[in-house]
Amino acid sequence: MRVGFLFNHYATHQVPHAAPYAFELSRRHPEIEVTIAASSDAELASAAKIGELYPGHRCVLRRLHPAWWYGLFDPIISKFAFARKNRILSDNLDFFASLDALVAPERHCRRLRTRHRLAKLKLIHTRHGAGDRKGTSDATMALFDLVLLPGRKYADRFSQLGYLRPDQFVVTGWPKFEAVRAFNPSRRRFFDNDNPVVVYNPHFDQRIGSWSRMGHAVLDFFAANPSYNLIFAPHLVLFKRRWRHGARLPDKYRHAKNILIDTDSAALAEMTYLNAADIYLGDVSSQVYEFLIEPRPCLFLNAHGIDWETDMHYAHWRFGPVVTDVARDLGPLLADAIENHVRFRPAQEQGFAQTFHQDTARSAAQLGADAIADFLRGDRTGNAP
Repeated sequence: MRVGFLFNHYATHQVPHAAPYAFELSRRHPEIEVTIAASSDAELASAAKIGELYPGHRCVLRRLHPAWWYGLFDPIISKFAFARKNRILSDNLDFFASLDALVAPERHCRRLRTRHRLAKLKLIHTRHGAGDRKGTSDATMALFDLVLLPGRKYADRFSQLGYLRPDQFVVTGWPKFEAVRAFNPSRRRFFDNDNPVVVYNPHFDQRIGSWSRMGHAVLDFFAANPSYNLIFAPHLVLFKRRWRHGARLPDKYRHAKNILIDTDSAALAEMTYLNAADIYLGDVSSQVYEFLIEPRPCLFLNAHGIDWETDMHYAHWRFGPVVTDVARDLGPLLADAIENHVRFRPAQEQGFAQTFHQDTARSAAQLGADAIADFLRGDRTGNAP
């Protein structure tokens, strides 16, 4: 039995969401041959780093390439769209056809079935975000034979929406936590003072995110208020597709001693800055749930005047004050978030528990590995703890 794990992106942020499953699958089920295939050297390096946490694994790492001529155009095209995803699929069909199953943290690989007619290839999906934002193509999960979900929140939601059948998913937990705990065993200090550290984590989708309408105002506030430290750690895609998302950053912010800026390093994918912060400032990113592995103050930026209180896609805004005017509200609400965190903590703990299943007997990676092996053997009994 041959199982491939596909990482088909430019950045590394999807790797921790599925690579632990691969390494545990190869350790716990030696009858299965596991290959980790990636479309970039950075993704392969990230997978290899995670693999060091799983001694004795037998995974083979493989680099996938698009047609040589596409590489001439990709540096320009990638500023607007990730067209290379399609080329990786279409230009490596022999590899995909050699597999019995393919596991991927994104849904683009479904085209191997819908466009490239690999009907015998079993498709398994792992999510790479556990937030509340409305997915643009959540319904496409129905095209997968098996979906690994982080917790009851998604199991209930997708079942109610009719996206997944009861025998089509397994709740496993969040394997990313296993990797980042090893990478960041202790909290890192990035500033030489004891002032509160705020992490600003804007999403790349400007239709609902805060960057285009509030981003510079947020940075201006912290530049003018050195009693706070700021880590500017946006979603990796925001600056990778900067022409599309208008991600321009004036140099003046890079000179502020209380502002750390990182728009493209591996630390953005490894929860390094989330773990280092005292306070989370964001909009619709799922990373707020990862931040709440340790309950702490949160603030949210309502850049689009959303009537959010009864909208399940903004359920995480119950975890802290919501800012509608940066100049007027950010200072007072930031102080309020620190002083009155106790009133938001119960909602944070409840939201985290609903989002991430935690098993005391097996890790998330072990649960997912066993679920994949059971599925390949034809055992589909039981889908949620």
